[in-house]
Formats: sequence, C-alpha cells, structure tokens
Amino acid sequence: MSSIAPCKIVIAGDGGTGKSTLITSKNTGKFKLGSNITIGVDFACMDIAFRESKYPFLIYDLGGQQRFQFLHDSYITGTKGAIVLYDLTREKTFDNISTWLALLHKENPAMPILLAGSKCDLVQPEDISDFKKRWNTLFRSQAPKSNVIGHHFISSKSFEGIEDLFTKIANEVLPSFLPVTCA
Repeated sequence: MSSIAPCKIVIAGDGGTGKSTLITSKNTGKFKLGSNITIGVDFACMDIAFRESKYPFLIYDLGGQQRFQFLHDSYITGTKGAIVLYDLTREKTFDNISTWLALLHKENPAMPILLAGSKCDLVQPEDISDFKKRWNTLFRSQAPKSNVIGHHFISSKSFEGIEDLFTKIANEVLPSFLPVTCA
C-alpha cells in the first residue's frame, strides 16, 4: 500500500522505559541489549497489519529525559495515536504517566492512547498483579478525559505482547486515517 502516506504515532514515556528497544524489536524481530538514550526525538518506519493488509507507519520515539521535553510539542503535532510506555521494574515511571498523558492531550484531546508496561520478563507475577490494580485505578480516573483505550504488558526481549500492542493501535487509528472508498 505504498500510495498511502504513513500514519504517524508517537511512543512516549520516561527515559529508560524501553521505547527505542521496543521499536527495534518490532522492526527487526531481534532484541538489542543496551540501547543508547534517545537524544530529543528519533523515528522509524514500519508496516503494521490491519484488515489483512499492511500499512506504513511513521513512529516517533520521544526522548524521555526532562531536558528534551521542550522539543516534544512540535513532534506530537499531527499524531494519530500514541503509546505511553512505563518500566515495570521502576514504579516512578508509572507515576509519571499522567504527565505524558497531559502532554499528548495538549496537542489532541481525542488522540487514542495505549499504555504499556515494559520489561514484563523481569518481574514476578505478583508485581504484574499490583500493576494491574494500579492500572485499573488510573484507568477509572483518567479514561473519561484522556482517551486511554487500553493497557498491555510487554517484553521487547521475549516479544510478549508486542504484536498485540501495535495491532491495537493500528485498529484504533487506521479507520479514521484511511481514505474513504466508494463501493
């Protein structure tokens, strides 16, 4: 489907949550240990399946460090959807989700957003249960005003949940992005 312009989404979250590693794992099918920090913003192109076809996506990886956040507004412009990543091994990154939601909604209050807890291969099942409870509490408080559409636990190392994550965001953004065709 090369005649269709790429659909733009962003991946946001604190530094070290695994945003760049997620993109690399999805694009290459390989886990790369020890990514460098994203300086400002990075981007990648990838095809994502939707209704038995593949569509081009332009994925912006927003650098999570505070010193790069002045750049984010200009890269969020025109975004059709977002993934906010937090690190299951660092609770503080979950606590900062509301900051990322506010940044994304400043640009587009109707933007569909998925939350994802990364590095699920590094935590115990009881930790996952705790984050499920925290997610449910956050969802009840944020969903009506933030357009959070779901939550996933993922691992870029074992590839757990990665395809589901990208399939979900594609299913949310592509119907409104694709041109309408007449029958």
